[in-house]
Amino acid sequence: MTADKRQHRRFQIRVPLFISVDGEVYRKTVRLESRDVSAGGLSFETGREVPLSAESRVVVAKLGDIEEPALIEGRVAHVQMDEATGRYVVGIEFTRFLNMTREELVERLERAWQESG
Repeated sequence: MTADKRQHRRFQIRVPLFISVDGEVYRKTVRLESRDVSAGGLSFETGREVPLSAESRVVVAKLGDIEEPALIEGRVAHVQMDEATGRYVVGIEFTRFLNMTREELVERLERAWQESG
């Protein structure tokens, strides 16, 4: 565990990210800061408010040597509005890995992070 009490290591990488929340797709290519993506979840910024606890489907494409996008189910764990920008920071907690394991995701995150550094 890190000093900030987080369970999973965060990685600073840039990946195409597709989020579907309650049937509405948010297509995002986001800079995922070290606090924003891990084996447990991720966060992204959007101009639209997203309902708390909404079910989501996350597709992470072009991550290291992944030939197919990583398909992950999750739920919206937190939504915070940045008063300075008027944008929302949405946190997704991963609940189920569909085509890879949590451990495989961490391995690929680690490799992609090292390659980007």
